[in-house]
Amino acid sequence: MSRAGLLYHLQTIDLEIDERSRRLREVEASLGESEELRRARRALQEEETRLRQWRRKLRDLELEMEGLNDKIASVEEQLYGGHVRNPKELANLQQEVEYLRRKRGELEEQVLEAMIEVEEGEARAARRREELAEVEADWQRAQASLAAERDELKERLGQLRERRAELEEKIRADDLALYEDLRRRKGGQAVALIRDGLCQGCGVMLPLSRAWQARQGDELVLCVNCERILCAEPIPPSEQRW
Repeated sequence: MSRAGLLYHLQTIDLEIDERSRRLREVEASLGESEELRRARRALQEEETRLRQWRRKLRDLELEMEGLNDKIASVEEQLYGGHVRNPKELANLQQEVEYLRRKRGELEEQVLEAMIEVEEGEARAARRREELAEVEADWQRAQASLAAERDELKERLGQLRERRAELEEKIRADDLALYEDLRRRKGGQAVALIRDGLCQGCGVMLPLSRAWQARQGDELVLCVNCERILCAEPIPPSEQRW
């Protein structure tokens, strides 16, 4: 294989390493809790917090109602028990009973409101739990898929790096230095194929003499326009990137 051919094969490996490394970073960044899962969990937590507050309020109102009923029963006992005969005291007891009954009516409305809020809150919380369960199930499936892809990417990258190390041993040090410099300056594309007399790196028609020199394979020949290393030897279609 020519010097340019070796570098082209090295570039093929490097490009795949770049591509799979980029994908590995994306996969690893996607592992862990998603924003959708966090939102679903927060929504349930907020709903359950509101529900606890209404349940607590309902319990307090019910306790207040019990105390109020006891108070009304006590006052009515005094009013109708025959123990109090003073007209003024009886009038005061009558007024107190009426006041307590009005207060009980207001309290009953508050209890009813709280009961409705608890019932509706329980229904909303149940829906939130179902939504969270669905999101968690989807997330777990996605996480399993991402974890499997991560393992495959790591295995493939290990293989590619081994192949790269083996190929590097066959490449001259000065050729490798030129390749690395061009790869850095040319966006990862240091070597370009020649096809129909054109540099596949920039699309410029090459002088016949330059294309002929590249086909000889004795020296590294650069494109007159983009300065990439030209590779003229046949490359399998599956390995052709440029």
